[in-house]
Amino acid sequence: MKKLPSIIWFLSGGLFFVGAGQAVVFITIPPLARDLGLTEIQTGTIFASSALAWMIFSPFWGRLSDRIGRKTVVLVGLLGCAISLILFSTALNMGTSNILLGWKLLAVLIVARMVNGVLGSATRPAAGAWIADVTNLDERSAGYGRLNSGFSAGRIVGPAIAGFLLLISYTLPFYIFSFGLLITAFVLVRQPSKNKCGKSEEKESKLKLFDSNVWPFILVAACMGICNAALVQTSSFYFQDVITPEASNPITFASIGFMFVAFGSLVGQLLVADKLRISPGSLVRYGTLVSAISLFFVSFSHSLTAIYISFFLVGLGQGTQSTGLSAALSLSVGQENQGKANGFMGMILPVGHVISPVVAMPLYMKSPELPYLLGGCAMFVTLIFIQISSRHKWIRKKGYRHINLNSNQTVEEA
Repeated sequence: MKKLPSIIWFLSGGLFFVGAGQAVVFITIPPLARDLGLTEIQTGTIFASSALAWMIFSPFWGRLSDRIGRKTVVLVGLLGCAISLILFSTALNMGTSNILLGWKLLAVLIVARMVNGVLGSATRPAAGAWIADVTNLDERSAGYGRLNSGFSAGRIVGPAIAGFLLLISYTLPFYIFSFGLLITAFVLVRQPSKNKCGKSEEKESKLKLFDSNVWPFILVAACMGICNAALVQTSSFYFQDVITPEASNPITFASIGFMFVAFGSLVGQLLVADKLRISPGSLVRYGTLVSAISLFFVSFSHSLTAIYISFFLVGLGQGTQSTGLSAALSLSVGQENQGKANGFMGMILPVGHVISPVVAMPLYMKSPELPYLLGGCAMFVTLIFIQISSRHKWIRKKGYRHINLNSNQTVEEA
């Protein structure tokens, strides 16, 4: 395999700061929420507001990147994430200073997260389509693996940096990562953007969500997103209530747990997807199997050692699975549909953060282990679907890398 284009690393760097910022939000809100007088359901609503906006706007940004090019849309997303982090940290500071309380604080936090959903949702679909523009069949899985590894690395380094900075100020990590997003945007401005469809391309993409070469991948991604959201939204409470109930600062242990998830994802994206040269379909199958088993492990983990091992395996499964899904969907649609296809993927992944507050949170309040047990069952059902779905057969073929495509062909058509 030849050396991948350098733009992939620049895009990965942008997702690094996006991931770091997201990690700080996820690890600080649950413990702080209780101190600020917010309930578990209200906390879930904060997460859901961003996810709902992300679902609505992600397809729009994907389509727009097909029409005006990738770089402009990626820049909008990076700037949107930075603005959201600054607004969110300001609201937290006002809440801890008793300037904003009750429903007013909740409203401002929701608005801040919705900014992330409306504008920040531009980054992933445009960056994913950009990867498709600069990679061939042989490089596609590795390209997506390296792109997503930036997000995973951010989720590792983010909590580590935040754990130190939070001792100084609750708002400092948000400003640091916002600054990183702005620097990345400045660097990307100077990079050339090559959209294979071109701005002059008049042919409008007719790809639909329920097309036969789209919906199977989207269905698997939806299940993955729901299970991931359930873990993210409840795990800080799980540490606080089950793993380290006597700890004075459970947020530290939860932060380390998120780092293990992210490290597992990084291994899946850079080692399994990039170095082992496994087909996209196999990446999806193996990742789903590992995710199912590891979620069961989480539900039976009641010590720090057990939970950290389980979290690493969760990340390994999700990192492998998500990379395979991105590559498989990209290869199943024509070149003119790359932005729209990545928009569909970006739309469906946050669905879990909309569903989780009304499903995972009540389940957690009934029994802390229930969200993870049911998540494992859902992943096993998903694995059965993958095995019997004829739509996935081609992405398990060993020879798919050697097919030559024209600009509008899919692997199946070739």
